[in-house]
Amino acid sequence: MSTAAPPTTLPRVLVVDDELGPRESLRMLLKPAYHIQTAENGRAALEAVEWFRPDVVIMDIKMPEIDGLELLRRVKNVDPTIEVIMITAYASLETVKHALTHGAFEYLIKPFARQDLEDVVRRALLRRHTELGARSEVTRLVEEMRQLATKTRQLEETARREAAEQSLRVTQLSILREISRTIVGELDPGELTAGVSAQLQAALGYDRVTVTADTSAWEAGEDPQVIVCTIRDAQGPLGALVVDNRASGRPIDPLERELLEMLSEYLAIALRNSRLYGEIADTKRSLEKLIASAGDAIISIRADDHIDGWNPAAERIFRLASMEALGRSITDVLPASEYADAKRRLATGQAMHQFETSPPKGGARPTALAVTLSALHGRLGELEGVIAIVRDITVQREVEKQLHQSEKLTALGQLAGGIAHDFNNLLQAILGYAQLMKQNPRDAEFMNRSLNVVESAALDGSETVRRIQTFARLRPEEQFVAVDVNQIVQDAVAITRPRWEEKIAHDSRPLALRLELGTVEPIHGRPAALTETMTNLILNALDAMPDGGTLMIATRQERGGPVTITVGDTGVGMSEAVRQRVFEPFFSTKGEAGSGLGLSMAYSIVRRHGGEIRVESQPSHGAIFTLTFPAGRAQAKPTPPPAAVTVRRQARVLVVDDEPKVLTTLAELLRSTGHTVTTAPSGAAALAAYAPGRFDTVLTNLGMAGMNGWEFAERLRAVDPNVAVLFITGWGLREEDQGRLDSLKVHRCLFKPIRPGDLDAAIQDALA
Repeated sequence: MSTAAPPTTLPRVLVVDDELGPRESLRMLLKPAYHIQTAENGRAALEAVEWFRPDVVIMDIKMPEIDGLELLRRVKNVDPTIEVIMITAYASLETVKHALTHGAFEYLIKPFARQDLEDVVRRALLRRHTELGARSEVTRLVEEMRQLATKTRQLEETARREAAEQSLRVTQLSILREISRTIVGELDPGELTAGVSAQLQAALGYDRVTVTADTSAWEAGEDPQVIVCTIRDAQGPLGALVVDNRASGRPIDPLERELLEMLSEYLAIALRNSRLYGEIADTKRSLEKLIASAGDAIISIRADDHIDGWNPAAERIFRLASMEALGRSITDVLPASEYADAKRRLATGQAMHQFETSPPKGGARPTALAVTLSALHGRLGELEGVIAIVRDITVQREVEKQLHQSEKLTALGQLAGGIAHDFNNLLQAILGYAQLMKQNPRDAEFMNRSLNVVESAALDGSETVRRIQTFARLRPEEQFVAVDVNQIVQDAVAITRPRWEEKIAHDSRPLALRLELGTVEPIHGRPAALTETMTNLILNALDAMPDGGTLMIATRQERGGPVTITVGDTGVGMSEAVRQRVFEPFFSTKGEAGSGLGLSMAYSIVRRHGGEIRVESQPSHGAIFTLTFPAGRAQAKPTPPPAAVTVRRQARVLVVDDEPKVLTTLAELLRSTGHTVTTAPSGAAALAAYAPGRFDTVLTNLGMAGMNGWEFAERLRAVDPNVAVLFITGWGLREEDQGRLDSLKVHRCLFKPIRPGDLDAAIQDALA
């Protein structure tokens, strides 16, 4: 190994990195313009500094044994004039601050462009050459100034003073230029004050030079051994430059005051820059803490859609460490189609775009995410990147789902008393007329009239059950069909009428209903969902009239326009603040009595039907909800041609039900239409009576003790996979049961009570 730097006219650059790839990459990039030497660790680098005598050292911060900061300190101890450039893959503000504090010229964050590397090396060399020249120049100028002072003593007083002043002025300006060149770019306050003190003490031989923020301790006086120069800018005083020669007793030339005052002006600029830099650093540190402590994932995305920033909340939400996430495509964690659509919107000038989605992959990660994307534009308006704020709303959606169900259950519970009231009235009519018919069996006219009343009461009860089952989703989900809005209103009024009759009876408050149903075209929608919406609005209106009032419901349609429904009340009304939030989920003015989902669900249903809902209200002046829907004529399907008349068939039917009265009734209804009927009081009895080919159709109840209808159908299919099976139930059917019906090849599910004609039509359809 050589003990002296090799002869060369090129600047010497030492590259230190413990990884071969980055080390060789830097060597190849700088080789054309510089004389390069490499070192694989800190010890090798220190040896190279002794014999290679580099102008610039480029080193990685993260290295084994001796890290970059320690190596920086040791290099500066060997030769403070060597410029050091730090390279890091971790943009830690604290690490960078330590590096700059210990004398590093600049730092580069991996990855960096070749132009950035060449630029920082060129500037480092320029500063090194400038400082080397400045130090020798300051020393030479000081010596020249002292020589001039000695020579001028031999000249006559006037000539000596003029020559000395002129030479001193030149020297002062030269010293000022060299010192100011080194301090204006210094950002660390400690390094700044230390550098100024050292240079002034070395150049002009002062005993002590201090830059202080406390000016009160240094009052301007007549002491020729002390000079105090205030450092100030346009915003006020920043401190003072104090030169003190009292230790040696040497007076300070008054002409030097002008030099020091000019230097104070440069110090003001440097100190102001230093303070601004500190404020920026503090702000950056605060923002980093804010991002790190945020509960939502904050992700910065480059223009090429790769992740550039990943905070701890993102690690928690996506179960992905920062080191694994950085550099990956954002479409690894957000769906590509939704992200691409949002980015297109941002590129066209939209400042922000929000959407809800799920991660593109399964597993233990969240199932529901709320995403807000914000654009980062360059100076020319181009899209430089995107900031994504992602919130895990999985639990929130689960709670909403549960509260949605709770809202339905609460509504059903509120209606239960009214339903019981209605059914008791119907049962009273049925029971009363049945007993009267037993007493007057020979009065044909009375018997006919009584049977009509009993039949009407039973049909009313059946209609009430249908509405409740539809409301509670215990009937199959309806597809969009042509819906009569006036019928929806009447159904909702019928469902809620017991509730307000109970309020009238319990609270003794006058409640009136005013219906104004106009001639309107059908709309396209789901009857059950629209009934639920109207029911929620009516119940809300009743709650808003604790002292009684009038509920007004009207339907209308301008010629060719949308269909409008208005629901108004004369209740307590609402403030503007409440009105603006009334459709928000979980917002309620009822306290614990309300979930805040009734009007939110109504809003959601109306929007799904392509409609709009708005509210007008003032305190003490009631409220009017207006719903508008597009007319359904454009979406209505053509009426299918009437089916061809087919020959009616008589079937052999096995009827299964564990309720004797229902079993007998169903059997008699089927026999009355000509079918041959065999009855079974349980699933086990039906299996015992069954044999392939013996029956054309099996009609079984669903809710039976012991073996229910599902179990019976499964065992029946093991014996005969082809016989037509019909279910009949009084409980209703959940939407999720439809797949099970299909797997068991159940032809149809009927709902009790059923009319003879409908029952026969179902049998004929099964036979067909």
